[in-house]
Amino acid sequence: MKRIVAILVCGMLLALSNTAEARRYRGNNYNNYNNANYVQPARTAPAATTAVAPASTSTSEETDEPSDVALTSASLPVASAPKPVSYDVSTAQGVANRMAASNYVGHFGGNRGYEGCGCGASPQAAYSICCYGNSGMATVDVGYARSASGMWYCCRRYR
Repeated sequence: MKRIVAILVCGMLLALSNTAEARRYRGNNYNNYNNANYVQPARTAPAATTAVAPASTSTSEETDEPSDVALTSASLPVASAPKPVSYDVSTAQGVANRMAASNYVGHFGGNRGYEGCGCGASPQAAYSICCYGNSGMATVDVGYARSASGMWYCCRRYR
């Protein structure tokens, strides 16, 4: 009888210690937008590269000099100013941007209807894995964003 009670007490102690340990490490690494210490990453456009046309190796018969290829301003790409990224949750694109910035698939509010979120290796994979994707509801707003790790995030809003 004493052995049974000792085994039960040890089992209860083990069960309680496991749940306390799990509570400490439960999936929250404090990287949410409500945390005052979290700083949103700055988004900038990649630097524009200039394409240089290769010099021609053919020579003209009359002058025996290599012909030069003239570079005009129309042939060079124009560097544009970086576009600011919106994290506004009133649109599906803002939710997708927020998911990509935090590498987290989730709902951030801002929508009174149904919303589906997904993540995949391509935009099509992220779109197809969104919540309520096969429910038959009409999709009214879609947003895609790519994270720094290369994963695609998608947010679909339904009617």
